[in-house]
Amino acid sequence: MDPSLLRRSFLKRSSIGSAALMSLLQDSSAGIIKPKESAKCKRVIVLCMAGGPSHLETFDYKPKLEELNGKPMPKSFTEGQQIAQLQGQANNLKVLGPQHQFAKYGKSGQEISGALPNIANKISDDICIIRSMQTEQINHDPAHTFMNTGSIISGRPSMGSWINYGLGSESGNLPGFVVLTSVGGGQSQPIAARQWHSGFLPSQHQGVRLRSKG
Repeated sequence: MDPSLLRRSFLKRSSIGSAALMSLLQDSSAGIIKPKESAKCKRVIVLCMAGGPSHLETFDYKPKLEELNGKPMPKSFTEGQQIAQLQGQANNLKVLGPQHQFAKYGKSGQEISGALPNIANKISDDICIIRSMQTEQINHDPAHTFMNTGSIISGRPSMGSWINYGLGSESGNLPGFVVLTSVGGGQSQPIAARQWHSGFLPSQHQGVRLRSKG
């Protein structure tokens, strides 16, 4: 028996349920978020690896960085930036090159770190690696905010909110955008609710954070 039918019957027979019944009898698809245009993609999973391995140790090979390994950091790298937690040490910073060897894999010749042998040897021709992204933000908080919203200033819609806005939701009873954050093993991830907020988009597009435990 459909539980919703039982609920409707109860509300119909109760004196306090007339107002609620009207909303229940409306089209059940009213709660479904429909996309503005037909989308080819059905769903998106974004892994924001806060505190994870650097792009310089995984997919982004920098020959110049390897060449400068152990040498004083060029001033052009940090000029005009406030280097968090390094005050007084800015003149003594040294470049740390890649700690893992890079090689070309697959027919496409993808340059991937030896730290990822399974990805490199098995699916290098099946993944798309974007290396054209760049930012001037070198501190954690504004960099994470920029990564997830496209701006270092709070109040912009997050990536997930835009995706939910564009793709819509297949269910009126479940959120179209959910957020999982990991905890434990030291400090929590350097993230905040603004990184899955809907900004100026309708609030129905904001992320719903699920518990990391239990």
